Amino acid sequence: MKHLSNLIGCLAISASAIANASIFPDPQALLAHYLQGKPTNGNPSLEASMGYFKHHDTALREMLSSGSADITSIVTGASYCFAAVASKPPVSLLPKLYSQDGQCKEVNTALAHRSWYYTDAQCTTAIEYKNESDTEFCLREFDYKAQRYGNSEDLNFVQDAWMPGYTATLPITTKPQDFAEIPLVQRTTYKTTFNERGTCHLEMRVYKNANNHNATPIMMIHGGGWLERLGTARTAEAQLAQFTDAGFVVYMPYYRLVEDREAGPACNQVNIEDSKQDIRDAFLWVQANNVNYTTSNKSVRITGQSAGGHMAVWLSQQFPHKVDKIAPMFPVADFAHQLKEVQDGTYVHGYIERMIAILSGKAHWQDLTGNEPVVVNNSLLQAIEQGPTQAPEMFISHGMADTIVSPSQSLRLCNALAGNIASGPAQVNTLVFNKQYAQVQCRDGSELHLLEKAEHHFDGCGLGLCDVGGPDGLVATQALMTNMIEWLK
Repeated sequence: MKHLSNLIGCLAISASAIANASIFPDPQALLAHYLQGKPTNGNPSLEASMGYFKHHDTALREMLSSGSADITSIVTGASYCFAAVASKPPVSLLPKLYSQDGQCKEVNTALAHRSWYYTDAQCTTAIEYKNESDTEFCLREFDYKAQRYGNSEDLNFVQDAWMPGYTATLPITTKPQDFAEIPLVQRTTYKTTFNERGTCHLEMRVYKNANNHNATPIMMIHGGGWLERLGTARTAEAQLAQFTDAGFVVYMPYYRLVEDREAGPACNQVNIEDSKQDIRDAFLWVQANNVNYTTSNKSVRITGQSAGGHMAVWLSQQFPHKVDKIAPMFPVADFAHQLKEVQDGTYVHGYIERMIAILSGKAHWQDLTGNEPVVVNNSLLQAIEQGPTQAPEMFISHGMADTIVSPSQSLRLCNALAGNIASGPAQVNTLVFNKQYAQVQCRDGSELHLLEKAEHHFDGCGLGLCDVGGPDGLVATQALMTNMIEWLK
């Protein structure tokens, strides 16, 4: 076990660093530090992670006594907390705030208490702003039960004040974090549902730079196979400072889940159509409220990862005259073909097999016939093939080494945009990779971008090294992410 003092030194990283396992402290070292009551010596990262443990002290000690495996989730959350606080961008990147008392004066944004401030030196544009402690940030963002993350119950139906969007700056992205300003985030509730297990408060997060009043609107839909949100949504959210720095206002909704592992009893155990309806309602919320966040007359762009990529395509079919541009990332857009590949053995990977079975309510994928409503209703490509001009422009991306969703999903989506799923321009045997990066023109305005050796979530690194295929793959992936952001403008 490494000494914590050494780990603290290792965590003095810049905001532009690419995350890997070395920036995260040994969770067991953190736990031992807490249980032994050792001092924090004023170290913010250590103080936050110890505060995290203290908040969960009763549950933690019960797990230690019973030998529960759930303790892993708590200590991992504390480890994430430590790393997140250690890698926070410098306060110099916070937006400037001003107060007016006879004259317009700049205040120290990092020390500002919850109140109304101006974002400009002329004191003309006011916002409600607050800071939160590092421990408060950690308890919400790294909730070991995954019930507070994406849950807006604490707001009591009132939108929160703006605060620094540190989740959008976490250094767990493949494209290095490099931005001129920490975006502000506002949490609110876009939808509330009721069932016998309780009330589900679905959170919308809005990210923007303080003085960008003409930002291009985009909605980011997280993935997770409709089964989970904590890890996948955090990876998606960590991209958002790159979007706000490029001139976007980003809307990130959370939705109900199919399994009961995350989100809490009132927000899970639904079916996939309920999750999709949440995203539809989230889009309607964005349409109704967009004028409060930007003066831009551009249509709302949509991007999403995996299951979120599927819902980006589906949402564009629900609102064909309102959506002009979407960027589905490694989407599972055609359940029927994905099932076919599983059943004929051309794509044999456990996650997608399990996911399709769970979503269809079957014990095993072998029990599926392909006629189940979940398969029929979520096979989206035939409608695109029959009316490709009705589909929005698309920037599609996928890793060819994906072991979660078959790359054929994106190739066939590209071909559908060309009007022929079987013989369109995206064919495996004609792909040409230049340093692990290939691009295919699907039709005018729509492109397919492929990474030769990248895995599923090539955009983020999480607790390990980025799995994108070595140095060339890293460069290719970073170029793809840059190209996508530019294309979406």
